[in-house]
Amino acid sequence: MKKNRYLYLISILLSLLLFSTAYASTVVHHPLFSSFKQEHKSIGNTVPSPTTLIQPTILLPRSTVPTFATPGGNFTVTFTTDQFTHLYASISTAYEPVVDEINLLIETIAHFSNNYQITVLVPFDAPEELYNLTLIIENNGIFSSYTEPRAVSIIHEFSENISFIHLADFHFGDPRGLIVNIRQTIGYESLQKCIEEINLIHPDFVMISGDLVFGALYPLEYTREYRECYNLLQRFDVPTFLCPGNHDGYFKPGQDGLEYWKIFFGPLYYSFNYGSYHFLSVNSYDWPPYSRRTILVAPLNWGGSIQQEQLQWIEQDLNISSQDDIFMFLHHNPLWDTTHESLLKRHYQNRNELNDLIQRYNVSMVLAGHVHWDNVTKVNNTIYLTTTPPSSILYTKEGYWGYRLLKLQEGAIVSYNYKEPKYSIPSYHLNITSEDLYTKLVKNDLEINLTVLVKFSVPLGNYTVNTGNIVLSRQNDNQKEVYVQTLIGEESIVTITLSLSP
Repeated sequence: MKKNRYLYLISILLSLLLFSTAYASTVVHHPLFSSFKQEHKSIGNTVPSPTTLIQPTILLPRSTVPTFATPGGNFTVTFTTDQFTHLYASISTAYEPVVDEINLLIETIAHFSNNYQITVLVPFDAPEELYNLTLIIENNGIFSSYTEPRAVSIIHEFSENISFIHLADFHFGDPRGLIVNIRQTIGYESLQKCIEEINLIHPDFVMISGDLVFGALYPLEYTREYRECYNLLQRFDVPTFLCPGNHDGYFKPGQDGLEYWKIFFGPLYYSFNYGSYHFLSVNSYDWPPYSRRTILVAPLNWGGSIQQEQLQWIEQDLNISSQDDIFMFLHHNPLWDTTHESLLKRHYQNRNELNDLIQRYNVSMVLAGHVHWDNVTKVNNTIYLTTTPPSSILYTKEGYWGYRLLKLQEGAIVSYNYKEPKYSIPSYHLNITSEDLYTKLVKNDLEINLTVLVKFSVPLGNYTVNTGNIVLSRQNDNQKEVYVQTLIGEESIVTITLSLSP
């Protein structure tokens, strides 16, 4: 234990040295307010000066609370702005070399409180992809625009057979990973590697159970970490959903972590549907500010809490949900009290009440993190999961960095363990390398078969593939993007090669 304490202190000192330059140049701003001139597309002959524009803000969907829609279907957009005379909406493929831009027909506009809500129609020919969402506002000839990245996922249909990844304790900015592996911690390599592997597996979506940032190292830390964590999350090419953890919400001099969460990530709790499946994102660090205070780098309380207002919302949401299969994700597992995680000796607030709701409404699964190890516990018909982190410190000798892959079929949970009885997929066992534009190698060191999605950016032409299937092709005047889906057997290497058709 003493050795770990010394290593922890060393890791903090190293982190202060490594991050000091980046921190010194940090400026607080909304993640998408900085590059208006670069992002704004001219309408007419001139681009108005940003100082004369009324800046709209998209509240939902967000890159961290995205929405799903089908071709020919619709979805809603909630935004805030001053009055306007015309409104335009579009989606564009997110971070792809070949960009599809698709205009959306606005079906309805509603005004309530200080916000607007519109319903938009997706064209029937929209390809399945993850899209940025853009609103352009015109107010008597003055234009403004706002783009929310990775906010809309267009899917062919809502299937009963889906897969999703559960991540916990993302911990951007956490120096404690230096104790586990220095090389993989510096530059957040382990987080980037985790994202690369998840993109390759390409699940329907990802859920992250809290502690997105560290927030307990130096003053004004949230300024830098939230912005850079937000940017790192944009590397996912699948939809991502988040909930807060204790590290995300400390109340520090001059900074409230949960207020930063609202700015960068959106609501503290919410729910969404995917076909017949219902998901709740819960804030289990729901303490008032005085209970989230820190002294220097030490929090007074890092245990769980669900305040009465959120508890009532959870019950109402469960009560009105018509879905048979319900999944809840949060940071603190409600099976375990957290009194030992409070210098104030406070219990996990409303833990028993939350568990009563989980049992009463027959929640299928509760997914959590916080403890930095894997666990599976079944209570009646509910499976409680915790998942190991992709970085940071590990609290068991058998611990490792990783993520959990879950599969649902026809309303049934068919798999959630990489290995029995509780283990997640370890990172650094799935790799992709490029030999040239047309050839990629996928190495699967895991003891399971995996279906992966591999993307090629190649010159224009008609292509065939040596293994798997081409599931999507998109092109512009200069290049073509080809998506290949293929099965990689356990502990094997597969070479995927595109060939020009004669």
